[in-house]
Amino acid sequence: MKLHNLLTLLLIGILFMGGSFLIGCESKMDYETLVKDQLDSGVQNDSLFLGYHFGMGREEFRDYSWQLNQKGILTGFVDINYQIDFLKSKATMTFYPEFQDDKIVRIPVSIGYDSWAPWNEQFWPEALVEDLQDYFEKEYDTEFIQVYVPEIEQQAFVSIDGNREIRIYKNAEATAMVDFIDLNNVETISTEESE
Repeated sequence: MKLHNLLTLLLIGILFMGGSFLIGCESKMDYETLVKDQLDSGVQNDSLFLGYHFGMGREEFRDYSWQLNQKGILTGFVDINYQIDFLKSKATMTFYPEFQDDKIVRIPVSIGYDSWAPWNEQFWPEALVEDLQDYFEKEYDTEFIQVYVPEIEQQAFVSIDGNREIRIYKNAEATAMVDFIDLNNVETISTEESE
């Protein structure tokens, strides 16, 4: 009898894991289908934030960042910091772009509420992800869907408009990540990394 119960539990476990695998595969296909459909649309969206854009050259990026730094809008040069006040509380963005052929193809942005504390749930990254989703939906006139993203191996809120993907997800104990990605240039890199 004990062996029968053990075999039953083992079978249930295998079925459950198999179901999770199928759900993961389906979500992966959903993400990849979304990327393909948007790239096939031929729509080109290069604008990002603060005047930065995909295709901006490395020197142009440095010169422009220096100008914003001189105006007191940004601080830093290797890790750029920008104080934002468009959420429910002050927060800090930290970013630096990734270049391909000396052109911006991606800007990963780490954001954390300045008032974050382990006991202050309203400023946890889970709440921040929701706040960022609401803000960017209005700012970019877009809609986010939650999908499994193979490249980062986790669920994220994703908006893809033509070549521009905006990806929002929990990054660490105190921060969320907003990834701006030019799919025209990094799609093959992302696909190779996820295999």
